[in-house]
Amino acid sequence: MVKVTLLLENTSLFGKYLNSEHGFSAWVEDGDKKILYDCGFSGKFIQNAIDLGIDLRTADYVILSHAHRDHSGGMKHLLKWFDENGMYRKPTLIYTDDLIFNRIYNFKKNRQAGFDVSKEVLEKYFNIIVSPEPMWLTENVCFMGKCERTNDYEHIVPQVAMRLVNGEYIPDVVEEDTQLCFRHADPEYCSVLAACAHYGICNIMEYAKKLTGAKHIHTYLGGSHLRIDEVPQSQVDKTVEYVSKQNLQRFYICHDTDLHCKKALWNAVPDNSIEAGTGLVVEFE
Repeated sequence: MVKVTLLLENTSLFGKYLNSEHGFSAWVEDGDKKILYDCGFSGKFIQNAIDLGIDLRTADYVILSHAHRDHSGGMKHLLKWFDENGMYRKPTLIYTDDLIFNRIYNFKKNRQAGFDVSKEVLEKYFNIIVSPEPMWLTENVCFMGKCERTNDYEHIVPQVAMRLVNGEYIPDVVEEDTQLCFRHADPEYCSVLAACAHYGICNIMEYAKKLTGAKHIHTYLGGSHLRIDEVPQSQVDKTVEYVSKQNLQRFYICHDTDLHCKKALWNAVPDNSIEAGTGLVVEFE
């Protein structure tokens, strides 16, 4: 059985009394293997882990989904916490592309928007694997690598922030983005844990099926990167149409999805849409 705990999300579940911010972090357990997926914007995910009785020093793997600050900004706080709390081992850090170190800048807000820890520093704390290809971390948990695109309407709108490549700032569609998928005991089903889902949830779900050999998605948990100020309504409509045909058993749509798009997606899965937030625990069998 795989167990996922949201250490950080944009909002906290009622009565949990946990810190939240615009960011994402999740703790994944499969037997004795433990995975930290993203680090949020600040160190708030660390205090949440402590409050939830989770020892981040036991992580076997740390996954960075992509370089945006709301997913990678907490890394420097994690390394500081490791130093202060006697971290005695090197977990394995996995990401898809050294592109994460290319500077990202938001010119509209006139501020940095990307990863702020160097690879040289990371190498002191982690055994690093850079893999654009999928990797099975356990019998049931797959690091998906870079997603395959199977449609013509997702992963085409560049971000507001631009990326520095060869001395020039260029439009960025976040090529390095990655997710996790899970096998179920019933081989007909798999599930997805996503952060921002820059490749689009339709592409991601189709790729998860391919990687696991499943025919159906049981649970989707994560963001959609659908915000009506950034993507055309046509993309929202096509995503809703796809999702409505998937017969999802559980649909937790959260981070980086505005209210307009959340409502549309909830209507696509009217009976099985469930609130997500910091402190959420979901089990996959």
